[in-house]
Amino acid sequence: MARIGKTGLAMAGALALLGAAGASARAETAALVIGIDEYQYVSSLKGAVNDARDIAAALKSLGAKDIRLFLDGDAQRGPIIQAWRELIATTSPDATLILTYAGHGAQQPERVPGNEADGKDEFLVLAGFAPRGPGTAQRLVDDELALLLKEAAPRRVIFVSDSCHSGTMTRGFDTRADQLGTRALAIDEITEDELPPPTRAALAAEAEDQPHVTFFAAVAEHELAPEVLIDRQPRGALSWAFANALRGNADRNGDGIITKAELETHIRSGVRMALEGRQHPQVLPSGRGETTLIDPVASRPKPPSLLGAAAPLTLRILAEPAVTKSLAKGLTGVSLAGKSDSAALVWDSATGDVVTATGDVVARLTGDPRAPETQRQLQGVIDKWSLVGRLKTAAERRSLALAVSPGDQSYRQGEAVSLDIRGNEGTYFTLINLAADGTVNMLYPLADRKDPAQIARGGPYRLALTVEPPFGADHFVAIATPKPMAALQKDLTALDGRPAAAQVAALLTKHLTGQTVEFGIHGVYSVAR
Repeated sequence: MARIGKTGLAMAGALALLGAAGASARAETAALVIGIDEYQYVSSLKGAVNDARDIAAALKSLGAKDIRLFLDGDAQRGPIIQAWRELIATTSPDATLILTYAGHGAQQPERVPGNEADGKDEFLVLAGFAPRGPGTAQRLVDDELALLLKEAAPRRVIFVSDSCHSGTMTRGFDTRADQLGTRALAIDEITEDELPPPTRAALAAEAEDQPHVTFFAAVAEHELAPEVLIDRQPRGALSWAFANALRGNADRNGDGIITKAELETHIRSGVRMALEGRQHPQVLPSGRGETTLIDPVASRPKPPSLLGAAAPLTLRILAEPAVTKSLAKGLTGVSLAGKSDSAALVWDSATGDVVTATGDVVARLTGDPRAPETQRQLQGVIDKWSLVGRLKTAAERRSLALAVSPGDQSYRQGEAVSLDIRGNEGTYFTLINLAADGTVNMLYPLADRKDPAQIARGGPYRLALTVEPPFGADHFVAIATPKPMAALQKDLTALDGRPAAAQVAALLTKHLTGQTVEFGIHGVYSVAR
């Protein structure tokens, strides 16, 4: 797919990185963290408890004064509200309070006519919720949440809601994938409702601006928030990105604080990477980029190596059980998924399709599944996705922001795509593409275009592309460093046009270990007409 347009890599203006608003006294941090997988009366999830535990651990490393953790059946309405008000009562007015929720979200017809623009109230679904009778009280509705957040003023509040209420996928979801589920609960009707109607104070709070609150929502209203495998565990992408931010990975300039701009950039790019552009988190309010949100942050962890160890991918082969082991023979870097395992890749041996856990057909293998050439193609796909996973992990620490225009949909042959790259501090720049079958395409710098080794700091930069076969998933890998990469670029150029993802991993480790490296990676999906 990666045929570069005539415009090449064009600088489209300067983007100044937003720094901190200035040093301030270290403020205390306290948190209320909720994660629910096991629901008593409605469908369960798999990754919300993992999310809550990860955030709580990150907060502990941050030195949070008081962390109230509610998991599964302990996540009940009364104790949660009480814990929040206790945090307010026991912290100073200049404290930061963090409220995070991982679990189902849902909608209901508005309880007060004319109160909601869309005619619906949104609510967080607690563990004992039922759509009828006593369990109806086990929910937190948007208007009362607004009141609870208002009560915390003037304390800074960060509210992270890793749930969704309704919507669809940006791209179609292939049902052959091992879907983990989404965090949206469909409620037709709530009857015999035991939750009291909203108070006037709650309705007023929802209508007011609350400048002390920064709100991160997992998705836009028209999208779903799917669970995803990260480090072989079910997770929510928003919670995962937020926990990484708390560990210092959002502190771009290393000044020990996280501004709103830094946190927003880190979360948007992290969620985009984890969900391959299927999920687009929302942040309110807009602006206030230099406002300090977290102070101090944890020290950024030092990675054991540039890319980390290559863990085997889990592979499911859709074939007769007696045939599966034969088809897997000779493959490296994978382990066969058991019946209860979630697979990173699914190979449909009848059609040749390779499907990821995010429900995308990322490659189509041709020929007899037992033929050596087909096995070679599959190994190329495995090597490519192993490298993609390792690059995503590396990019958590110092990421470049990549985005695609006009959007994250599936593209067809001949359509134009624009790749946007921002946020580089290092000025020496390299860009490659990993095609669906793992073929390497060197995109920048190119000698015949006389591309300079250095670009200006910050970006944005735009690369014009045209969609061409092979169809499936292309991944653009951007690399920025403060030092020249001539030797790496020479070796990558030698791989151009070859399925050599495994060699790319070795070259990056060889040439970049010990350097300050910024990675960015972005998938672009295409289909035949």
